[in-house]
Amino acid sequence: MSITRSLLASCALLASMAGLAFTAAPAADESFGGDAFPLETCPVSGEKLGKDAVTVVLSGMTDKKLDGTQMKFCCAKCEAAFKADPAKFMPKVEEQIVAASAPYALGTCLVMTDEGVDADSKTVVYHNRVYKLCCKKCVSRFNADPSKYEKSYEAAIVAKQKPGYKATKCPISGADIKADSTDVVVGGRLVRTCCPKCAAKVKADPKSSIAKVDALVAAGGGKSDAN
Repeated sequence: MSITRSLLASCALLASMAGLAFTAAPAADESFGGDAFPLETCPVSGEKLGKDAVTVVLSGMTDKKLDGTQMKFCCAKCEAAFKADPAKFMPKVEEQIVAASAPYALGTCLVMTDEGVDADSKTVVYHNRVYKLCCKKCVSRFNADPSKYEKSYEAAIVAKQKPGYKATKCPISGADIKADSTDVVVGGRLVRTCCPKCAAKVKADPKSSIAKVDALVAAGGGKSDAN
């Protein structure tokens, strides 16, 4: 092959690769904190969310506590309306998240860890996750540094549920769970996965992932212990 033909072939290959790079579908964004958006309706229109829902991770918000929150909307117009005035929509969204949440997985306050919490305790929603706190002072402390207490919550869930965790397989890949497997907390539950990639998939679809964990445990003759 001549030098000219070789150069032309190389240029064609590079152009083809560049075209693929521009047309490839973007990877799913799993960078959100807390839990995936748990509601089945658009927070703006109230319409049921379908497969074509607009999924975003909030950033650059005036209320910095909203940054890192995954949201879903029925269309781009609703996304824009929410971002223009989130305070108009968030109280109802948080109310719906609290109503739809599972029983609280911890029995003590995240701030004053020696104080118990129950159904009448103070409730805070951060990154689509419900937290229970014992008093107004603890709510103020939580709101001053929510990411700190988000990490404390996840560590407490892992410490509480890991000893009784019965699933021996990753719910995504089916690979064996080992000592160095990746743990992820979703919906108040610990889910153990074989790797970070599988953990991201659990985070993106927590309901079906938890169902798979329970099915794995049932198949082994045990019962999932989330308490």
